[in-house]
Amino acid sequence: MAKNDDHQPATKGDIAAVRSELAEVKTELKGEIVAVKSELKNDIAVVKTELKGDIAAVKDDLAAVKTELNQKIERVYSSQVQADSRLEQKMDRMMDKMDTLYSNTMSSYEKTVLKGEKYDQKAVTHGAILIDHEDKLLKHETRITLLESKK
Repeated sequence: MAKNDDHQPATKGDIAAVRSELAEVKTELKGEIVAVKSELKNDIAVVKTELKGDIAAVKDDLAAVKTELNQKIERVYSSQVQADSRLEQKMDRMMDKMDTLYSNTMSSYEKTVLKGEKYDQKAVTHGAILIDHEDKLLKHETRITLLESKK
C-alpha cells in the first residue's frame, strides 16, 4: 500500500488495494494457522505418546514395588509366625518346668508332713516308753526289797 502523506481521502483504488492486501494476509494467516495447527497436533501426539510411555513405565515400576513390598510383607509374616511358634514352644517348656517344680514341691511337702507325723508318733511312743521305764525303775526298788525280805 502506498503511503499517503498528504492526508487525502482514500480512493476506491486505495480501498481495493487494501482489500487485496488484506485478502493476501488473510490467506497467509490461514495457511500459517493450518501449519501451526498441524504442528500442534503433531507435538500433542508426540507428547501423548511420551506420556503413555512414561505412564507405562510408572505402572511397571509400581508393579515392581508392589511385588517387592508383598515379598517383604510375606517374609515379615513368615518371621512373625516362626517367632510366635518359638515363643509358644518356650512357654510350653516353661509350663512343663513349672508343673515339674510344683509336683516336686508338693511331693517334698507331703514327705515332710509324713516325717512330721511319724516324728509325732515316735515322740508319743517314746514318751510312753519312758513313763513305763520310770514306773519300772520306781517299782524295781520295791521288788528288790521284797525279794530280799523273802530270803
